[in-house]
Amino acid sequence: MEQQDIRILFLGTAPFAARHLVFLVEAGYSVVGVVTTPDRPAGRGHKLQPSPVKEEALRLGLSIWQPERLRDEAFLAEMRALRPTLGVVIAFRMLPEELWAMPDLGTVNIHASLLPRWRGAAPINHALMAGDKETGVSLFRLTKGLDEGQVLGQRTLPIEENTLFGDLYDSLAEEGVLLLGDFLQACREGEMPEGVPQPEGANEPYAHKLTKENTRIDWNRSAREIHNFVRGLSPVPTAWTTLLSPNHGEPLTYKLFVTRVVSEESLPKGTAPGTVLPSPRHSLHVATGGGILAIEELQAPAKKRLPIAAFLNGVQLGEGALFE
Repeated sequence: MEQQDIRILFLGTAPFAARHLVFLVEAGYSVVGVVTTPDRPAGRGHKLQPSPVKEEALRLGLSIWQPERLRDEAFLAEMRALRPTLGVVIAFRMLPEELWAMPDLGTVNIHASLLPRWRGAAPINHALMAGDKETGVSLFRLTKGLDEGQVLGQRTLPIEENTLFGDLYDSLAEEGVLLLGDFLQACREGEMPEGVPQPEGANEPYAHKLTKENTRIDWNRSAREIHNFVRGLSPVPTAWTTLLSPNHGEPLTYKLFVTRVVSEESLPKGTAPGTVLPSPRHSLHVATGGGILAIEELQAPAKKRLPIAAFLNGVQLGEGALFE
């Protein structure tokens, strides 16, 4: 079977998915259709913006569908007319069975975790926030359950102590491309991998969707936990906190991008978590529920992201400053 004989229906939205779409086209596979989300308002002007997958599909000259409803009969009829051999879905939404069961070989998904760990919407963020030492990508067959189908292949990647979400996102996208390429090569050779069922009732953590509420820093946690929390959200959607300072009127909201664990030893009794501590020159040390954390890059309201030395050049926090 040649690349052109595998008629791929691709479904995705995010940059992670877009990289896989580019790979498929550049490798010579026949992408017969691309399904992505409708254009959405974004930015200060609230102008309609296409998804990263749509942008690449336009550049590559592919046919694009942007249905509001995936169960729409007219849309499903158009998908059937494409006669897809294989569906590939990455960073998209739940598909109805009428769609994922349509291709001759079914539909596969690339998920950015080592399933069954971190099923759900934000697996890369949660792996970092939890302090995991390794993660990876899984290719699995779509079924009715969320991220529960038979695993057809995995690639593992170590996580370094200070790895940020943005860097791990890029690395896992590269691993996903390699995993998808191996799978498609096996299909071409008539050797589709045997799927391995995921353990039923696996007691693994779930990667819940990230919101404004669950990305706020809790200074009662340890310095290590907060460091992991910040790097798991950097650069997006970004961990945030408020600062109370005698030199500021109202509490101000700050976004934190880079931190460093200074100490994991207990602080003197009575030191409130979030307290700005006496710090070396061009440094900002903060007390936590377990140790000291250095803030190395942050962003003040309506300002640019800055390294801490540049930030401190223009700000006097004053004695008694407190993050909360």
